[in-house]
Parts: sequence; C-alpha cells; structure tokens
Amino acid sequence: MAENYDMAVLGGGPGGYVAALRGRQLGLSVLLVEKEQLGGTCLNRGCIPTKALLSDVEGLQWAIRGAREGLLDRKPVINFNVIMKRKADVVSKLVSNLEKLLTSSGVTLINGSAKILEPGILITDTGRIVRSANIVIATGSRSWIPHIIGADLPGVLTTRQILELEKVPGKLVIIGGGVIGQEFAAIFSSLGSQVTILEALDRILNEVDQEIARRYSSLLSSRGITTEVGVQVKGIERSQTGLKVPYEKGSKEKVATADLILIATGRRPNLEGSGILELGVRLNNGAIEVDQFLQTSVNGVYAVGDVLGRKMLAHVASYHGEIVAENIYGHNRPCEDEVVPGCIFTTPQIAWAGLTEEQAKESGRPFRTSSFSLSSSGKAQAVGEPRGLIKLIEDTGTGRLIGAHFMGPHVSELIGEAALAIRKGLSASDIADTIHPHPTLSEAMREAALGLLDGPIHAASRRKIFTG
Repeated sequence: MAENYDMAVLGGGPGGYVAALRGRQLGLSVLLVEKEQLGGTCLNRGCIPTKALLSDVEGLQWAIRGAREGLLDRKPVINFNVIMKRKADVVSKLVSNLEKLLTSSGVTLINGSAKILEPGILITDTGRIVRSANIVIATGSRSWIPHIIGADLPGVLTTRQILELEKVPGKLVIIGGGVIGQEFAAIFSSLGSQVTILEALDRILNEVDQEIARRYSSLLSSRGITTEVGVQVKGIERSQTGLKVPYEKGSKEKVATADLILIATGRRPNLEGSGILELGVRLNNGAIEVDQFLQTSVNGVYAVGDVLGRKMLAHVASYHGEIVAENIYGHNRPCEDEVVPGCIFTTPQIAWAGLTEEQAKESGRPFRTSSFSLSSSGKAQAVGEPRGLIKLIEDTGTGRLIGAHFMGPHVSELIGEAALAIRKGLSASDIADTIHPHPTLSEAMREAALGLLDGPIHAASRRKIFTG
C-alpha cells in the first residue's frame, strides 16, 4: 500500500530542506528524498567547506602580516591536513545537525533517489511507491564542463574534487574567472600555490559591477595570481612535469603549466533522473519554467532553486523553499526574487545588490553614483584592510536606491542593509538619516549615501551623474 503525504520534496539541499521544514511548521506531512548527503552542494561541496577554508586562509593572512610587521617572531607554517580536517569536521557537524532537525520536526527522510511516475505519484530506487498531493523539485545543479580536449585527464578537477586534496599544488590553473574560480584562487594562492586564471570573457567577475571587478583585478598580481582574460583554451595536455594548457589570446599562442587544473566554468540545472522530462514539465533554456507561485506547467508539481536557472545561490533556493511550502499550504504567496544580494568571499570580499552601473546605463534611466573609499574609514584602517569602497546607485527620477556594490573586509555582512533599502525603495536620505554605529564598516554606507546628498563628512565627494 502506497504512503501518502501532503508534500514530497526531491533534493535535500538548501531549497529542499527549507521547504520540508517550513512545510512541517505549517502542519503538512512531508517526505524528503536525498540521494547523497543532506544539505546538498552548498553544505557539502560549496558554500560551507569553501568558507571554512577561506576563514583559515584569512587567519593565515593576518599571521603573515603580523610576522612582517613584527607582531609575531616568525612566519607561520601551514598544516594543510589540519585545515582540510577542520573543513570536513565543520561540514560533518552541520550535516548531522540538519538531519536531527529534520527528523525531530517530523520530516520523513529517504536516503536514495525517486522518480515522478505521474503527477502525485513517485517511485523510489528501491521500488517504494509514494503518493503526494504536491511534489517539489529541488534537485539543484551540477558543474558544467565545457568541451575541452583533455578535460578527462588525471589532475583535471571539478570543484568537488579539489575540496578533497591532500596537499597544496605548486602550480594551479583555474579555467573560469567567475565567483567560484576567484574563491578557489584566493584559497590556494594564500596557501602557497602559483595560480593562473584563464577567462574566456574580456574581464573577470562578469556579473560584478565593472568598477569593482577592475579594482579587485588590480590586486591579484600581488598575491601571486596571474589573470589572462579574453582567451580561448585549446585543450589540456600532459607535460613532462604535469599538465599544460595551450590557449590563444588575440593572435598569440600561449601555454600555462600546472600540477593541477580546476575547471570552474559554472553550473547547470540538474534535471536528469527525476522524471520531469518524461512528465512534460515546460523548460526554458534547459531550466524549469515556473509561474509566480513557483508551480511548473504540471499542476501540483513545483520547483525551487538552481533548477530554475535564475540566480544559483543557496539563499535564493531557501527563499524559494519557504514560498513553495506556504503556497502548497494555501497562502498564495508570489515569489519576489528580483533583488538578491550576491557575495564573493575573497580578500577583500565583494558584495552587491540591485543594478550594476552598466545595467543602469542599459536601462536608459537617469542615475547617479556615489563612492566612498574605505581608506577614509576608521574601522577599515584599524583592521588593516583599507583597500575597497562602498558604491551606491540612485535613480534620480525617483530618488530611490537601485544598486549597491561593496568591496572590503567582511562586506558580505553589510549587503543585507543595502538589499533591504533597494527592495523597499528607500532613498539616500533614508540611509543617511539612520544613525550607524561607530567605529564600524557600516558607517561607510552612510557616507556613500551622504555622497548622493550634500557630500560625505569624512572624505571628498566622489559622484558621477548619468542623464540617460
């Protein structure tokens, strides 16, 4: 006899497990199916393990600076195995806690895979038949490997494999200069690797405001990171000492040598195996198409997170998970994911929300920008990280903030205020009239807002106006 649930969720990542937990809060009976580890890519192979490594790298950088300035009597020695073990311990503890939370909340867990036979009916890989009035597809995404000759050679790694290394590579080539590539470059360059980034586009971090990306790029060479943009990778080959990557830049043929190569060219929705292709769910460019309530073209089948091909971020998936559970319960809550904060956990960090300056220009609207350098921030100077800026973009027609772009220490902790301001249509005056604590980095956002008014207090005004 088949089991019956109000909601069955395929995938236990940040979209799926949040949907399950929210569903239980609302009193729904919930089944969650996950074929690997609970927490998905983010917890096991992405957000959390990389942030654990980056946290240790940040501590290492402080120690190196301390030795250079005489605060410490010797340069620190890295124990890579300990760093990797701490990363694994952090992940293991969080996965265990998540499993306990789900089970204590009353979510039924299946460790395996399941396929949709028809709307309302699933079959697991063990032949178990499950009926559910509503099904949520939260199967996430997978690494996208472009067609590169030699990409299957030993030593050519995905982001999953590089997190299991046992020693630091002497030379690391990263194919892809986006967010993922930059974070791994920051990790391994700090650990002593000579890193080369190969990017097909004409600049790194294409999704980031161009001014911020340019400033960050200017810092890379001092960290032993070589960046080549506008390149065409010809293939990957063995060499006498390891691997090599022939590539073309302009009319020149070049070669990058490596002990290991990381392919970090992005991710694609993971649609195989769930039965949605056979079910006839409408797709758009390889991603699942949904309405404003996150329901697919098949009644009773919903989708959240990376499978939608929108902003592939854990916090977006979790937001979707909450909404879809509430809609299954009957709240009819529309999804509003236009304003999404993004973060890159490099050193310095990068964070943004809303429109970039380039997107504002493309929109044709009149706008102006204000930038405040962190060299004028007392807190940034005190912590020894004055390289960076806070940049705000205002629609001069409405007086509302439409973009915020930060580079500096721990700016990922500041971008939430900017995202809220943009989403709620607040003005520069709303920010400037709010007292910010001193000494903090958050004061820099207020100074940038003052730059859109009469000018900042602690620096000369730096403002640009675009009339459309």
